[in-house]
Amino acid sequence: MSGDTRAILMNTGLAHKRVRVVQLLIIGLVGLLLGWLGNFFVGSSCHFASVDVIVGQYSNSFPLHFGLWKYSPADSALAGYTYCYPYSGQHESDGPVVARVLNVSALMAGTYSLVVLWWYLISGRANGRFWRWAVRTAILAGVCQIAVLLFFVGSLCRSSTCHFGPASFLAFITSVAWFILGFELHYNMPTVEEASIKEDVAIVANLEMTDLQVASREFIERAFRSSPRGQYLPPDIA
Repeated sequence: MSGDTRAILMNTGLAHKRVRVVQLLIIGLVGLLLGWLGNFFVGSSCHFASVDVIVGQYSNSFPLHFGLWKYSPADSALAGYTYCYPYSGQHESDGPVVARVLNVSALMAGTYSLVVLWWYLISGRANGRFWRWAVRTAILAGVCQIAVLLFFVGSLCRSSTCHFGPASFLAFITSVAWFILGFELHYNMPTVEEASIKEDVAIVANLEMTDLQVASREFIERAFRSSPRGQYLPPDIA
């Protein structure tokens, strides 16, 4: 291999590395801000849905706000300002159990994907099996997050007319962030592994965080040495 060819491969490899790392860093920040923190606010807000109720002796209509874990009671409407309490009293049975489970599941699945990604960005190391599971869990987080909108088919919204609140719109945005995370993890996978382990030629080459020439050399050496017809190596490798 000539010196010019090696220089071209090295420059191409370094440029490819920088682009991939910067792209994954941006996706990691998006996953943290819109995915992880978005999920947290969806679960902690009591403005997931609003319901117009008749309160008081003059039959005035007031919007009451309901979230996954708490709601604004009728007393808050009479007091003139909104405050939130955990589900209790006549609304205790309206607690959206399914939506809660889905939101927590999305948080756990998305957290795993973010841990795998940020471990790679910080340490430069990636495990192919963990990375592939990170892709799956990111997609699972997106599915669970959008399914939180099943809140609107629960007992509360079957007996009253529910309107989308800020947290419900945020749940949709958060689900998109999880899907984008899974997509980027899939198409920017840093670890390349041979599919067949039975042939005993499992070659793992981290092309983004290691030297391109060393990775190519290791690949060719192991490929020739694993061949049953001999141990011949090209002159440039031997």
